[in-house]
Amino acid sequence: MDLPETRQQKNLRFDFYEALLTAKQREVFTMHYMEDNSLAEIGAYMEITPQAVADMLKRVNGRLNHYDKLLGLVEKSENQQAFASKINLALDDLESNPHTTERGAIIAQIRRLLNSLTSNL
Repeated sequence: MDLPETRQQKNLRFDFYEALLTAKQREVFTMHYMEDNSLAEIGAYMEITPQAVADMLKRVNGRLNHYDKLLGLVEKSENQQAFASKINLALDDLESNPHTTERGAIIAQIRRLLNSLTSNL
């Protein structure tokens, strides 16, 4: 069973793909997920029914999911962030133990991580 997506996951996809949506779709998404307006509030503002707002949000989320399946930018970004975290941890190890006998191994690990990161761009 799939768990419902979090608002953060939806907002992240929106950040990557908002330019691919219409102005009205961007506005409705922003009003609901970022400004926390209810369907009724958005409907009143846009002069449409709350059900029409809900339908539009469903279509927008479907489009965002579709774009992400095609382009995979969210996963690529998350992978890059994970690599950057590993690199920072390795650098912290190196910095906290500058005279360690493992210095060469830590530097080699950092180089491997950097190579993996750049090859996945």
